[in-house]
Amino acid sequence: MRKKYLTTLIALVVLAGLWGIFTYVNRRQSRQASQVQGPKEEKIFNLDSKHITAITFLPREGEAVTCDHQGGTWAIAQPRRLAADQGTVSTVLNNLTTATVDDTVDAHPSDLKQYGLDPPTFSLEVSSDSNPLKFTLLLGDETPTSGGLYAQVAGNPRVFTLASYLKANFEKTLFDLRDRRALTLEADQLRKIEVDSKGKKWTLEKNPEGVWDLVLPPPVRADSFSVDGLISQLRGLTMQSVAAEDKKNEAAYGLTSPEMRLQLTGSGGSQTLLLGKKDKEGDRYFALNSALQPVFTLSSSFLTDFQKDPADLRAKDLFSYSTYDVKRLEIDSPKGHSVFELGKNNQWKQTEGGSKTPDPSKMETLLSRLRDLRVSTFPKGSDLAQFGLAKPAYQFKVQFGEKNQTETLVVSKVGEHVYARLSTDPLACEVLKSSFEDVEKALGDLGL
Repeated sequence: MRKKYLTTLIALVVLAGLWGIFTYVNRRQSRQASQVQGPKEEKIFNLDSKHITAITFLPREGEAVTCDHQGGTWAIAQPRRLAADQGTVSTVLNNLTTATVDDTVDAHPSDLKQYGLDPPTFSLEVSSDSNPLKFTLLLGDETPTSGGLYAQVAGNPRVFTLASYLKANFEKTLFDLRDRRALTLEADQLRKIEVDSKGKKWTLEKNPEGVWDLVLPPPVRADSFSVDGLISQLRGLTMQSVAAEDKKNEAAYGLTSPEMRLQLTGSGGSQTLLLGKKDKEGDRYFALNSALQPVFTLSSSFLTDFQKDPADLRAKDLFSYSTYDVKRLEIDSPKGHSVFELGKNNQWKQTEGGSKTPDPSKMETLLSRLRDLRVSTFPKGSDLAQFGLAKPAYQFKVQFGEKNQTETLVVSKVGEHVYARLSTDPLACEVLKSSFEDVEKALGDLGL
């Protein structure tokens, strides 16, 4: 009996010990989690940005700027009514309503000058339709380590620090806050681009298929990569500075005899962009948009990007297929007519001009050599006969892709020159003789 009680007693002691260990570990983990999480972050203002109706940016020295919310958008109200950059204002408001106190430096400071707060380097006066109806954030100097920014809320003596990155996000000028778009048409909706720059004139226009043509005339294929680069420049085109708020003195900026005239037409209408003379620093051009009021500046690289020779904008690639996507190849050469088709088992078969099964690697080589053909020059003249293309010696018709697209290229040799033309292009081009010799070799390897 004693042995039974002793065993029970030992079990109870072990259980109590285990319970004590469990309780200790659990409390320790709770303390550690609390230490990791730290104290709850303190926002400088407990307010949703949607309740803010106006904000004034007040530098220690310089012009105050007020933005207000009207008709669902933000606008600059003072010092003059201007369109505002919606993204910039939204970023300011988001940072203002989510910013938290890093550290309290002095709850009751006796000297605010040591923090750059007497007077503050910058102030933000905010109005809202909720509580608080008005509040002001005062910004001082950066901390000695530049890791923070001294700040204070008007009406509360406490000096605290904010994250240093907020300095750039809060201290905005009129130029920072205004709508700086140099083009207000949607670049991706443009259908026509006309450029006239010191004798270099060219026009790009989207054809009914939505593909860009270079209108010489006649319309020829434009190089998609080059056009995409120009559209990208227009999509992100912003003013570098504002030289004047009105167009009263265009001659002073060289805009009456511009370096470049750019006419843009899209679904939203048309706008004309003029580039005048360079500014004093020489790295920007004065500019004017017919749809905007101010005279502004643009980077000199913008003129360089658009001051192109028309030949630079023509498509240089002849075929656009990928070799693995080709389903049918039709060839006319001095040796006759041949057709090759790709069967369901991905096996090439000659269906016209013979009935052999060609070597797959040799077919791959021929398709690659054709795809590699590229324009070397664009000869002047529209008479196809002078380039031997009225009765071409070669014709290659390629069918490819899920939609069974077709591209047809004709080629002729005139002396030491090799001329070519896609069926969709009215004008001839010249290709390197060595490149077409590679095509001829690939044809020979197939017995053609």
